[in-house]
Amino acid sequence: MNFQNDRYTLRFSLPEDDPGITAIFTAGGFSGGIAVQYLRPQPHISFAADGDESRMMVIVDNTQQGRIAAVGGAVVRTEYVHGEPQKTAYLTGLKIHPEYQKQIFFIAKAFQFLREHLTDCACCYSTILDDNKPVIAMLEKKHRNMPEYRYIGHYLTYCFHGGKTLLPLTEEETCPHPLTMDLTPVQRYPGAGAGHYYAYRENGALRACCYAGDQTACKQYKITGYGGIYKIASMLPTKLLGYPAFPKAGQIIRHGVVSALWVQDNDPALCKAFLRTVAARSGSELLLWGAVESHPLTPAMQQMRTVHYGSRLYEVVWEGEPVLTEPIGMEVALL
Repeated sequence: MNFQNDRYTLRFSLPEDDPGITAIFTAGGFSGGIAVQYLRPQPHISFAADGDESRMMVIVDNTQQGRIAAVGGAVVRTEYVHGEPQKTAYLTGLKIHPEYQKQIFFIAKAFQFLREHLTDCACCYSTILDDNKPVIAMLEKKHRNMPEYRYIGHYLTYCFHGGKTLLPLTEEETCPHPLTMDLTPVQRYPGAGAGHYYAYRENGALRACCYAGDQTACKQYKITGYGGIYKIASMLPTKLLGYPAFPKAGQIIRHGVVSALWVQDNDPALCKAFLRTVAARSGSELLLWGAVESHPLTPAMQQMRTVHYGSRLYEVVWEGEPVLTEPIGMEVALL
């Protein structure tokens, strides 16, 4: 798709677009209490690892030797919706190079193009960080030729570490207790990182399980600075108090993600002991787990010593009625 007198071309991304996409990711970041850059080594491979298919787009400036001006799109996955496997689309990676950010028409063109290529998906959804208030204000307001961002709930990402083995765990080849909440993937995708399923059993009976994987090969979090109370906290020995240590500014965190977490009866004490042991076994500096506030395990996570941040979760609807219902099982590995 060409527009603005053929100056720009909107198309699906190709492997050779990686340098231009990387330049956009490294040029931006998110401010707030914890300022962070979300980076993707080899973006084409990274996005594809999150699902069955990557439908990422780029906008190319034809007057600047094919410079990538913007990127964004969808990762198409097979996830449960109302208990049945369905094709879903997670809208992600929408970024505009700082030199082009006043070109708001980019966004409308991108959504028009994306709509035409997501008609085979049962639903579309997305997240926006709480601190990204300009984008929240823009997308929550209804615009002609734009989809409606229907707020589902507040998504919390919990960051924690282990340091102590409290339970005897076994490593499993497959998921010991599959989940079927809306937006729970039917299978584990490579984007969750290389790792293991872990299980805790008592007298042969399963009590808790999850998958923990190291994501740094395809996704990275680079801390660029701290503000407010986090600036003070980053100078304290927080790990001695049971909280994660704050990385130095400029450091890329060696993080892992927890997926498919299940704890019998959502027991807070068992959840804490299990996750601390998983974190110790995984060897990651930091483990992440996330869920909407209405998730049955959120009360248990709130009793752990974590650093957490929030995002707004939306169902993206071009027409018709919303599809998704609670409880929602979206995994933090997608963020």
